[in-house]
Amino acid sequence: MTTHLSDAFSFDIHVRRDLDEKFAPEGIRILATDIREGVVYDAAGVKVTAFLVDHGPVAPAFGYRVDYGGHSVVLSGDTKPTDNLVKFAGGADVLIHELGRPKDDPALAGPPDELLPGGNTRRQARAIAEHHTDAAEASRVFQRVNPKLAVFSHANLPPGETLATVRRDYPGRVEFGSDLMTIDIGSVITIRPFERSTR
Repeated sequence: MTTHLSDAFSFDIHVRRDLDEKFAPEGIRILATDIREGVVYDAAGVKVTAFLVDHGPVAPAFGYRVDYGGHSVVLSGDTKPTDNLVKFAGGADVLIHELGRPKDDPALAGPPDELLPGGNTRRQARAIAEHHTDAAEASRVFQRVNPKLAVFSHANLPPGETLATVRRDYPGRVEFGSDLMTIDIGSVITIRPFERSTR
């Protein structure tokens, strides 16, 4: 992939390196490492572990666990429920988990080739939903992992309905992530939404 990216941008690289800005060639060098399940980074007290998740036809698909200073954050990546995620998320302070369309969404019932709003057929929408974790499934994952904080990402669903579904089975703390939100992890976990500077 990185070779093809370099090829795709070859003219722009040539202009910026050789003609206009005269940027150093090292500045456009792409350093990429293909990963497998296991520790993919371990330096300065930060350890990142990749683990396999199930995102249907997209394979391999990974989630990540970040450990630092006695605390941990797990990012599910795109996945349907998987025991491997539960295994690697055990003992995590924060579990950031993707959220997909409910599998029992009434819009998914009906003729499979009918177009839905957004341009997908019902068959396509059902297939996509199967590659993700809905709120009911996420609540079962949260029960098994029992993080101090669960945060939904990759979500474009109404928070109220989603949280009501989760609360039927999981009493722990659950939030919806938002762009540039800050989560401070220590003996207490605090969340600060992004506040635009008025300067």
